[in-house]
Amino acid sequence: MDPAAPGSDDPSDSGPDDAGPLGDGRGASGDWVVELSSALPGRCLALALPVVAVALVGFRVAAAGLTRTSEDPLSPVVLAAATVIGACVLGWRAWTQRARLDATGLHVRNLTVSFDLAWDQIERLQVERRLGLQVVEIRMLHLRRRHRLGAATRIEGPTADAVLIALGTHPNAGRLLDDSSGDPGDDVTDGRPGAP
Repeated sequence: MDPAAPGSDDPSDSGPDDAGPLGDGRGASGDWVVELSSALPGRCLALALPVVAVALVGFRVAAAGLTRTSEDPLSPVVLAAATVIGACVLGWRAWTQRARLDATGLHVRNLTVSFDLAWDQIERLQVERRLGLQVVEIRMLHLRRRHRLGAATRIEGPTADAVLIALGTHPNAGRLLDDSSGDPGDDVTDGRPGAP
């Protein structure tokens, strides 16, 4: 299977409205567009969050029950409901993470925040590999704080490679992509449009 072929876990599947007549990733206006959506790591997190919340509430019920005591600032029932609802909201956000890279900049919906950045605000897109995961961090100019491109998080392998190919083909993202944490001499942007 071609790792760059569109699929449910593939970033290059930009949909019928974004693909040009040749399927080259250009939008209707002729701009290069890359769209990423949540994959296996984000979906696992989305499923795990509500399960963990219910387990925590179940532990509280088994240990002390949900009866309010004089030491409780809030009713345990309220805290239990807030825990489960909060976990479900975060789970939904994890499942629906996305990113759109177009001519105007980077439009991101992460687990806890959504933001838009113009290309001139971004210093580089740093590829990091940790514990079998490949993540892309957004390093902004003149700021020490970094944001993660949550929709680009993949388990190392063909789909992670497809993310790097998709980012490398975008003229602006390809110029900013830094995969210095990869193998020496393994330049993921070499020979593609927008490569440095």
